[in-house]
Parts: sequence; structure tokens; C-alpha cells
Amino acid sequence: MADLFDVTEGFSTTIQDQVILTINCKKYILKQPDTKELCRRCGKESETIQHITAACEQLAPTEYIKRHDGLAKIIHQKLAEAAELIEDKSPYYKYTPASVLENESFKLYWNRSILTDKTIYFNRPDKIHIISPKK
Repeated sequence: MADLFDVTEGFSTTIQDQVILTINCKKYILKQPDTKELCRRCGKESETIQHITAACEQLAPTEYIKRHDGLAKIIHQKLAEAAELIEDKSPYYKYTPASVLENESFKLYWNRSILTDKTIYFNRPDKIHIISPKK
């Protein structure tokens, strides 16, 4: 992958291949006797990669948002560069998105609520990319 450290790419691959040492892995793959199956964080479901990355209620309020925003920042930076909204080509891990970036052709929002005519409870989309016709 283009901008990832080798360690990051390797860790991502181990997660994708589901070879991270979870409790579920210890019990069913390594066949370790007397291994409890429940998640160490929430204690409610089997500790699998799927549970850790997408379903654990203890991780959802903070860790999922950090992971989501980390990826969204990379997309935001690439869109901003492509639309010539930024000139600084800092590494993705140092990039901090501005709330609004705009020029004569584009407007790019980051982490902002959108006002609508009808009430929408989930009104904070990941990103909004507005393209204006060139004058």
C-alpha cells in the first residue's frame, strides 16, 4: 500500500487473515483447554476479530470513532489535494482536516452537522464534497 508503514500494513494483513490471538483463536484454533470464550472488554459475546472490530459495546464509543476518523482523514486529504484546496503534502498521520475548505470550484466539509428542511437525527455525514460549475 502506498502511504502505509510496513508494520501497519503487516498488522492489517494479520487482522484480515484473522490470525490475531483472540480468545476465540485460543479456544478453537489453538485448542487450549479451559479457555473462556467471552470478550475481555464487554464479557458478553465471543471474542472474535469481527466482535472486536465492529460489535464490542465497550469499544464502540471511542475506538471505532478513532478508526473511522483516521481513515476518513486520508480520504479528506486526497480529495483536498485533488481539488487543489490544500498545498501542503504532509504525511497522512500528521494531517488535520480543516472544518471547511473551499475554492471557486469546490467546497469540502469535515465533521460538521448539516442543516436540512426536515429533521434528520443523523445529520453528520462522513464528508461532503460540493462541486460548483466553473465560471
